[in-house]
Amino acid sequence: MPRLALRPLSLIAVLFLMAAVVGAQAPIPTNEDQETARTVVDLLEQGHMARPVIDDEIAVKWCDNFIKDLDPQKYYFLKADVEEFRKQAKTLDDKIHEGNIDFARVVFDRFLQRHDERYKTVMDLLGKKLDFTVDEFLTDDPDKIDFPADKAEADERWRKKLKYETLQLRADDTTDEETVKKLTIRYRDRNRIFHQFDSNELLEVYLSSLTRTFDPHSSYLSAKNLEDMLNQQLHLSLEGIGASLRSEDGYAVVAEVVPGMAADKDGRLQPDDKIVGILKDDKSEIDLVEKKLSDVVRYIRGPRGTKVSLIVLPSGSKERKVYEITRERVELTEQHAKGKVIESKLNGKDVKLGVISLPAFYGDTMAILRGDPNAVSATADCRKILNEFKKVGVDAVVVDLRDNGGGLLEEAKTLSGLFIDTGPVVQIKEVFGVKHLDDDDEGTAWDGPLVVLINKLSASASEIFAGVIRDYSRGLIIGDSSTFGKGTVQSIVNIGEHTARRDRGKNRGALKLTIQQFYRANGDSTQINGVAPHIHLPSIRDFMDFGEGKMDNALKFEKVAPLAHDNYNRTPDDLVAALTAKSAERRKNDPKFKKLDERIKQFVDRKARHSIPLNEAKFKAEYLPDDEEKAADEKEKKDKRAKKKFTEREVWASDFYNDEVVRIIGDYLALGSKVLAAAPVRAVVADQ
Repeated sequence: MPRLALRPLSLIAVLFLMAAVVGAQAPIPTNEDQETARTVVDLLEQGHMARPVIDDEIAVKWCDNFIKDLDPQKYYFLKADVEEFRKQAKTLDDKIHEGNIDFARVVFDRFLQRHDERYKTVMDLLGKKLDFTVDEFLTDDPDKIDFPADKAEADERWRKKLKYETLQLRADDTTDEETVKKLTIRYRDRNRIFHQFDSNELLEVYLSSLTRTFDPHSSYLSAKNLEDMLNQQLHLSLEGIGASLRSEDGYAVVAEVVPGMAADKDGRLQPDDKIVGILKDDKSEIDLVEKKLSDVVRYIRGPRGTKVSLIVLPSGSKERKVYEITRERVELTEQHAKGKVIESKLNGKDVKLGVISLPAFYGDTMAILRGDPNAVSATADCRKILNEFKKVGVDAVVVDLRDNGGGLLEEAKTLSGLFIDTGPVVQIKEVFGVKHLDDDDEGTAWDGPLVVLINKLSASASEIFAGVIRDYSRGLIIGDSSTFGKGTVQSIVNIGEHTARRDRGKNRGALKLTIQQFYRANGDSTQINGVAPHIHLPSIRDFMDFGEGKMDNALKFEKVAPLAHDNYNRTPDDLVAALTAKSAERRKNDPKFKKLDERIKQFVDRKARHSIPLNEAKFKAEYLPDDEEKAADEKEKKDKRAKKKFTEREVWASDFYNDEVVRIIGDYLALGSKVLAAAPVRAVVADQ
């Protein structure tokens, strides 16, 4: 064991720990926080589709949610802490109606105290030698254990947790000295982050733990997170220098530089550089060391055309440098739709497949309504890609929705319209009944063979699109056993517009409120069940604990009356059965699919035990790649990522899974040539 792993804590470190324990204090709620809390409660009870009443029963669930949000794995609070909190649970409903959020501060105060105690334990344990030959296990399911009874039991859990994390790092060939360094930085950073919590962040956690007693997708967004969600997740743009940052050992470290944006054009800022300050116009400095990463980001961002002078410690250097960079609009183009043409020989024929990789249903709704020709839109981007595909003469189009978590409902509707003529896209159930959104735009952007790829992380708007393709029998769906199963619609309600102070222009955050459920044209909800593929390819994700059905307080699956719609007859049962059989026969003889089946069985067996071996030999046998080729592939991917200035999203990778997808498409084109050429059967709509 290297010397560093056995070195005791320095006096400075001990003094720091003492100061942290003594000085632990939760942020004090402001009058504005209290008014926000009252407003959120009113909006919840009036606007949520379930029309809930916040009473004692809800308050008990809320209390448990808040504790779970702070300590989901039961590593920090003691059992006595939780029992003390639960005694106050039935008072929370009365207090929140008055705007009283003191409970949040009381609980978070205790959490900071316990966090500091566990941090001291971690630092002590990192100075001791660990025995990896002992047969012992870490329980990986918090539902199987209670909160620790005392500090000794908590310390024992942390000993096992650190042993597990050490084994993970050793498995990556990390030296013992480097392992101790990484874990020290990791837990120092986490401790600092919680001590930097402000009242808005605490309010966000506290109120979101209330909203999720009604469904898993309603939440309160603080002003900062509302801004980030609108700009980055939906509009895919912001104004700044074009660099993403990570927090490491108190420093804001450059993770990636966005290609073609301000920092990249300037050329000086590089990955792993540390941004330690801002040089102001008067030559004074804003120190950014030990600052919250979100605050650092906001210092660096600013209106396009303005300048920011970054004080930088270049990677591997101790000499500070000043880089003056002019801010500009940063387009997050890596999250835009991308297209690629794949050429392959299938069933003796040369075939061109056009693949669209779509990571989100993004769009700038207001810019689209204004008629801005440069408005960001997933549908507009996909239309351009389809036009390019038609120019080169692709034989089929593949829309890859794997890992696409959704986005704008309007984009799901308009994107569906690129592949169907006209008709209902989605039915929406509100408090006052069911309505439907239709594609009224006649014609299509692509009427040829279509394949949609899904997995368990394809959610919300992805499920609307996949549901349309399935219900209209417009194309072949391939992937996991189903999509995520999120069948609800959320609206963003600006808190500032509903407060008594009439400060309408101020960003007071927002309530993301579940107001509707959506249903497919065939009447099925996508809630819980999601959308099933025509052809299922095996995946470990099918056995993992995620998906709407695994979430607390998820709304139930329902059906409404189906709507008349066109039938393209591109996926008749006999054709799907033939394609499934041919794929199954190939996979049965494919060594990589055989290996995947073994990994799935191993995962299911391990999951059923709810325990992780901490004996190094047994850990490696269960968790490390069991073949040299897979280990080499993982190392190569990791090395490539480490060398790049910016991680480029790959549209399509040739691997055993995707290669089988291509072979299925080849069979689809060959065996389904007649049905793919047939005209759709138009819907018969009854007279009104």
